[in-house]
Amino acid sequence: VMERGGVTDRRGIAWAGCGFEIAIVVGGIILGKYVDRTKEYKRVTLACIAVSVILILPLGLTEHKLGKEPGLLIVSLFFLGFFVGPVQPINAELAVDVTYPGDETAVESIQQFGGNFCSALLVPVAGRAAKLDYQLLPNIPSLASDIRGDVIFMMALSIATYCFYRSFDAPLRRSMMDGD
Repeated sequence: VMERGGVTDRRGIAWAGCGFEIAIVVGGIILGKYVDRTKEYKRVTLACIAVSVILILPLGLTEHKLGKEPGLLIVSLFFLGFFVGPVQPINAELAVDVTYPGDETAVESIQQFGGNFCSALLVPVAGRAAKLDYQLLPNIPSLASDIRGDVIFMMALSIATYCFYRSFDAPLRRSMMDGD
């Protein structure tokens, strides 16, 4: 992804990864604090998923007229970390709130296992999809571009997750007990 976007030296890739991790932490602090205060788990999660669909595009889209855009790739990567990184911890907290007075450790363990299991199934699919490249508008030189299959797969997965999660509705039992 980084080389395709024009970031080719090891140091640049390492700093981009470092910035991505920092963005995850900062996003977790800022969005997590907001969710702790407002209990808007669903709204924040849906917003993060929707933003991720847009931010993932620069990771696999090559606009032929513009060429490689390392700046756009890095900025997109950082914002992706900011918005996607907090989704799991926010929803771990939601799961604990919804299943109260259930065992917090059991709830989070099941969620962690489910996430790891899904990743184990989906990473090979994304790996195969990464080998596919789709031409977009090849007959219009000013708009000609291509997009990698793994980005299409991740966008489709995000859209499906968004649609499924929109139907989620459960009482926040722990918050009701705490009087929040």
